[in-house]
Amino acid sequence: MAGKIKLFLDGRRNLFKRMEAAIAGAENIVWFHTASYGEFEEARPVIEATRREHPEYRILLTFFSPSGYEPRKNWQGADWVFYLPLDTKRNTRRFLDIVRPVKAVFTIGEFWLNFLGELRKRRIDTYIMSVRVTPDSTYMKWYGHPYRKAFRSSYKCMLVQKEETAELLRGIGVPDVRITGDPRLDRVLAIKEEDWNEPLVEKWLGGQKAFVAGSTCPKEDDDVCIELVNAHPGDKFLYVPHETYIEPIKDIISRINGRCVLYSEAEKAENIEDAQVLIIDKVGMLARLYRYGWAAFVGAGFITDEPHSVIEPAAYGLPVATGPHYGHNLHMVELVRLGATRGISDGKEICNWYDEMKNDPALLEKRSRAASDYCASGRGATDAIMKVIFQ
Repeated sequence: MAGKIKLFLDGRRNLFKRMEAAIAGAENIVWFHTASYGEFEEARPVIEATRREHPEYRILLTFFSPSGYEPRKNWQGADWVFYLPLDTKRNTRRFLDIVRPVKAVFTIGEFWLNFLGELRKRRIDTYIMSVRVTPDSTYMKWYGHPYRKAFRSSYKCMLVQKEETAELLRGIGVPDVRITGDPRLDRVLAIKEEDWNEPLVEKWLGGQKAFVAGSTCPKEDDDVCIELVNAHPGDKFLYVPHETYIEPIKDIISRINGRCVLYSEAEKAENIEDAQVLIIDKVGMLARLYRYGWAAFVGAGFITDEPHSVIEPAAYGLPVATGPHYGHNLHMVELVRLGATRGISDGKEICNWYDEMKNDPALLEKRSRAASDYCASGRGATDAIMKVIFQ
């Protein structure tokens, strides 16, 4: 955590001077802002479509969190990549004086009130895509009045995933709401269809499929996944922690009974195919690694109502489990309804879920088909969003 805070602060040091040196004199800038890596993947299909279909625009991409900025700070899909300055009135004025965007596009829940107010004053077309609001959201509580006011006055259009969100926003007086779906589905389907492989993983698997523990967080996620690994010593497990700091990874290795190999050391490891667990200590591979799985656990469902991406494994037809708190993840809720995913509360539950599929190929196939069909049915959100923003 200390390392993440340091990156957060260091990345903003002399930020405006660096931005001025890079952007000064540029015209026709479309500004995209995402919070972190997951939100970037949501926006990425729209950013790439903007680059491809509208070369007359320059693209600025900003991040709030180091988890997005650090792996994507040199991304060639944008002309410039920077951290977002902290949301103060002075910062917002200086930022917009430098950038002078012709359009601003935010993602999911990035409601920065000072930025929105200044964009409104300057009459800059502002959009937010993939919005998710539920009746119990902070924004709908009595103390969420400043956000509701911003919803009504700051956006040229709010682009939402589901009818429920559209109804709520229309009910509080938002003038233009469009249901455009989730472009992340376009992104995960594109990744699934890529011609990609990882020879070290394939060598370790030896033609088998693995259970994938993806984006796991310390404590509860690791507790249930390690119990599952130790209960099935003859099976292969691909373990992909959300953070790649060495101390949490050392803890995982110390608690697993079978042999573990780190991805960073796999090339030099002897008899890698004999290892039960391959731990991926590199960021940015997970969405592609799910192709080597037959089922998956996705982290953060014990510590938040918004677990990490369940559609990344579902796109490959993997049944998915996560922790018990997933009510704000609309894809997870829908996939649970379809029988493709489930929330689990402890190690016993995940072991039972794992065993029932392993022992019943027809059940595994049914859940797999439900997962892949759901993702395939959501294709096309990127085109719908582009039509609104660049109409």
